[in-house]
Amino acid sequence: MRRTIKNAVALVTVLLLVLIVACAPAPAGTTPAFADERGIIEIRVTDPPPPGVYSANVTLTGIEVHIASDNVSDDESGWITIINHELPPFDLFEIVDKPFTLGSDNVTAGKYTQIRVGVKQVEGLTKAMEPYEAEVPSGTLKLVRSFDVEAGRKTILTLDFDGDKSLVMTGKEGKFLFKPVIKLLVEYE
Repeated sequence: MRRTIKNAVALVTVLLLVLIVACAPAPAGTTPAFADERGIIEIRVTDPPPPGVYSANVTLTGIEVHIASDNVSDDESGWITIINHELPPFDLFEIVDKPFTLGSDNVTAGKYTQIRVGVKQVEGLTKAMEPYEAEVPSGTLKLVRSFDVEAGRKTILTLDFDGDKSLVMTGKEGKFLFKPVIKLLVEYE
């Protein structure tokens, strides 16, 4: 009888502990499992190149996306790194009508508000086959546009450069500025 009472007390104690842990709020900086559904972001680039150049090789150093503040705890910034290394250069002339995939990552589903892209350099050849290196004023491209990442789906973000407006020849012969004009295309698979 005593053994049965001890077992019953132990069982009730364990059940109470399980109930307390299950009902306790999640620690700061974590999200409950049901809120952390995942989706994939894939980032691509495409461009019709400017008419005055023969090639335009762009080297990127990283890509981040920003999740809306209502999906982020107070101790997080909201920025999620998709690519954190230098990518091999891509030629804007080689990606016309066939977007080039820069990278992808599995991220928390939700509403996103911005994309940041680090640009290391832009160089190439003019139509006269003269080499050039374009000045990149800020070194960072910022695209402010909302898009959603849905759980269990792939969100494809295509950075569509406007070559005529992005690579600008200055008054000096062979001098260029890279001031990207980009349209963000969003598709879902």
